[in-house]
Amino acid sequence: SQLITTTTTLPVDQLVQQSLGNDCVDITNVTSSINGSVDGLNSFGSFTQSGSSFPFTNGFFLSTGDGNRIGNSLINTDLSDGTTAWGGDNDLENLTGISNTVNATVIEFDLISTSNRISFNYLLASEEYQQNFPCNVSDRFALLLRPQGGTYQNIAVLPGTTTPVGIDTVHPEVVGQCLAANETFFAGQMLGNTNFEGRTVPLTASANVIPNSIYHLKMVIADQSSFDPTAYDSAIFIEASSLRAEIDLGPDLFPCVDATLN
Repeated sequence: SQLITTTTTLPVDQLVQQSLGNDCVDITNVTSSINGSVDGLNSFGSFTQSGSSFPFTNGFFLSTGDGNRIGNSLINTDLSDGTTAWGGDNDLENLTGISNTVNATVIEFDLISTSNRISFNYLLASEEYQQNFPCNVSDRFALLLRPQGGTYQNIAVLPGTTTPVGIDTVHPEVVGQCLAANETFFAGQMLGNTNFEGRTVPLTASANVIPNSIYHLKMVIADQSSFDPTAYDSAIFIEASSLRAEIDLGPDLFPCVDATLN
């Protein structure tokens, strides 16, 4: 079936501004301090749906391997790019409860919202969705948000929980190995629109913010395994134009009491 198209030629600032910038959220100081360049790989870039069944029309991605191999043409071998020279990320480890990460890709920037709530859409795809890997592997993604001078909170969590999004937290049952974990949020395996083995459904990250105040957002994904941590890549896909500034008016109010007329 048709695959998405990926490109890795845009500078990181243009990549983010093109996908997420809008009149209600001001984005500045876009950087990528950790990525696949140490191994000669382009681990972030843009994507388009290109006639495939991928749920997002376009946007950008962060991966733990070669971004040019995610789509474009069918690859029958596993995506397992990167070496241990390409390091991990301490913030991801500390905020999601894992250790010994490698092959991390980070994109971060400052933002100012005109409203009191922000949200955007994403999904996780991985080669780890095969064999018994979901029972033993903790590839993770985090969206770390903090006010200026404050501390990070991870807003990439499953709805209504504090559970971080990762291979071990969202997967089907592996018969004889481990039970399913939050399977409602797993879209399936061998879906055919990327070269990854499987992916989650689209998810939404959201957070309350103080309008017109500076926040720092750090997007980070990394490989983690007790076997070969550099094997079997993962990627996060951010939907273009999905960064929204919203007004949260609080709980619904019911000022009028129902009355029964006689």
